[in-house]
Amino acid sequence: MSISEFFQRQITVARVYGIPVRIDYRWFLVFAMSVWLIATQIGLWVRGPLSWIIGVVTTLALFLSIFGHELSHALMARLEGIEIEEIVLHPFGGLARLGRQPSSPGAEFRIAVAGPAASFLFALLSFAAMLIANMGRYETSAAIFFFLFFGNLLLAVFNLFPGYPLDGGRVLRAALWRRSGNIQEATRIAGLCGQVIAWALIAFGAYLAIMSHFGLLRGDLFTGLWAILVGLFLRGAARSVTAQAGGARVDAVAEAMSAPVAVEPDALISQFVDVILPQHRQRAFLVAHQRRLHGILTLEDLKALPRECWREKRVRDVMRPVDSSQFVKPTTALARAEELMQRNGTGAVAVINDAGELIGFLQQGQLKRRAKR
Repeated sequence: MSISEFFQRQITVARVYGIPVRIDYRWFLVFAMSVWLIATQIGLWVRGPLSWIIGVVTTLALFLSIFGHELSHALMARLEGIEIEEIVLHPFGGLARLGRQPSSPGAEFRIAVAGPAASFLFALLSFAAMLIANMGRYETSAAIFFFLFFGNLLLAVFNLFPGYPLDGGRVLRAALWRRSGNIQEATRIAGLCGQVIAWALIAFGAYLAIMSHFGLLRGDLFTGLWAILVGLFLRGAARSVTAQAGGARVDAVAEAMSAPVAVEPDALISQFVDVILPQHRQRAFLVAHQRRLHGILTLEDLKALPRECWREKRVRDVMRPVDSSQFVKPTTALARAEELMQRNGTGAVAVINDAGELIGFLQQGQLKRRAKR
């Protein structure tokens, strides 16, 4: 596994209203940087370990605000009859992943504005708390609430920029969709606007970084580099959306999957190595019983098992137990399936029908061969 793949792997940290909440390992790096920046600023008037404690508390509160922003999207989507697959907190914000597209421009608009509305509310409450703390001369508390006020205000304003995948881009898509009646064309235009905003952010970040490097601006090197990273992230997301919308259709898993080769969970590892593996040269194998998925067995995990244990251990002892990142429906977009393959670290996903039965298998090699056609 490469370093980039490791940091992009996600872990589930909570379930809220039945919705899985996940973070990837890059989040911890950003969390540490945020703690350091806040502790450094607070350290101007608070000395010692207390500044670091305040940094941790403030950073946690900021990320809870981001979670509240995404949860608002999710709850509004549920009111519109759309199920939520997950909420992901990543280094540059968050994402509430919808089970399907909104059914109307009005639904798209309401889901999009729910997040910024929540952030504006959090900013208003933080500002009020800051004023109260100032009146009582609680300077440290006032500083914490100021960070929360500024962070939520920045989150709300930035997300209203009219470029997909930002919330403002979804508002723009809703307006274009209502006007033209074509969601695909509306998505393409909103994605192009997102690329323009991303390039502007990259250029602004480069300007700050260069000016700071030559001493023409002070203290803006980090801000400039961070703006470049955010711009690159937005550019990638916007390009992906534009490419999908520009195609004739979005390919589904059912069009690329192969027949599943399933291994029984109670099979001995020696039996798997001697009988099944020579017939099917794959990096990952589905583990199933009576068409019910139990997990995925990878050759990488098998290599860690000493040979002398092959006649004692069974497949269920070595496999990765089933979780939501290991299977998709046949109607799932291939781009989403590829994303799950990277997250689960196996390079493969099972295909499950609505009855929960195993009907197909998809691995990264199949996607690469399909892309070359």
